[in-house]
Amino acid sequence: MRSTMWRRLDVTGMEACAVVRAGAGYMVSGAALYAVENEPIRIEYSVTCAEDWACRAATVDRWIGADRMQIAIQRRDDGRWAIDGRAIDGVDGLVDIDLGFTPATNTNAINRLKLSIGDQAASTAVWLDDETWTFKPLRQRYERLSDSSYRYLSVDSGYEAVLEVDDFGLIRVYPDLWQTVMA
Repeated sequence: MRSTMWRRLDVTGMEACAVVRAGAGYMVSGAALYAVENEPIRIEYSVTCAEDWACRAATVDRWIGADRMQIAIQRRDDGRWAIDGRAIDGVDGLVDIDLGFTPATNTNAINRLKLSIGDQAASTAVWLDDETWTFKPLRQRYERLSDSSYRYLSVDSGYEAVLEVDDFGLIRVYPDLWQTVMA
């Protein structure tokens, strides 16, 4: 359906991502390779979304040097998120996943919100903090500025950026973090 490749701007690295139809919904998957503090990191991920782009599940398989971690998170029918059957506190009822190491999951939120130019919406995502590798709520705000740009705000941290997207909603430019090199 769509694929892209990003170059990391803050550290040495690349990421490839593909979005395909999966049953009645979508599958967003990719692989990222980058270095932090001279340590190579490899991350493979997939996010399963319903027809309305509400996230249903995600998997992350990453290694940093000899340290390997595999995570599978799923939204249960009751709206609770769980890893290996254990509920995650503070994220009940949330429908977006934000994997902190990739711009791919911003596409999910952008497509789910379906904002018209000038509209804005607040959302809270189940965020994978790529420093602690734990899931927690992340309050966000998106404002559609034009056909190809959105103002993004991480409410709690105050981080703000204007994201440039293609006509599908895939990120083209995430200032200071990612830049499309192939679409």
